[in-house]
Amino acid sequence: MKKMKLGIFFCILVILIGCSDKEEIASSSQDNTTQINELKEENQKLKDELQNLKSDYSVYLQQFDSTSRTIIRLINEEQYDQIKNDYNTDFNVLNGEINFKTPANTNSMGFPIENAKLPMSIANLNVQSDSTEIGYYLEDGEKEERFLITFVYDQKGNFQYIYIGDV
Repeated sequence: MKKMKLGIFFCILVILIGCSDKEEIASSSQDNTTQINELKEENQKLKDELQNLKSDYSVYLQQFDSTSRTIIRLINEEQYDQIKNDYNTDFNVLNGEINFKTPANTNSMGFPIENAKLPMSIANLNVQSDSTEIGYYLEDGEKEERFLITFVYDQKGNFQYIYIGDV
């Protein structure tokens, strides 16, 4: 009889332990499901944010690239008054170079006007809170030379100056 009581007690104990494990497993599974759903939501928010950033940079790139290429075309056509009027910028043309007025802490060389006819390829786009810079490589295939120029815009997207080399 004692063995039977002990066996029944043991069976009840195993059943109770098994039931509590099922509840813990169910609770743990529910917690994991909740965490997975929260991570999925966060992941989707990050994907949306990344897509917005890509879209913003695409807009910046199109806007600044168009303006920069127009300025280079105007330099090549020697339409300096139009550059001054359209872009409200200050520069001097001397000895075949155009020298834009730059901030005091910026030391840029003059831009050789003859380089305005060279093919341009985008080197970089740097969007900051106070300015945007778009850099180009100018390729001189005959001399096998490559020049880096950077167009600098203020925080409102207004053209400021051309910097020769990397800013």
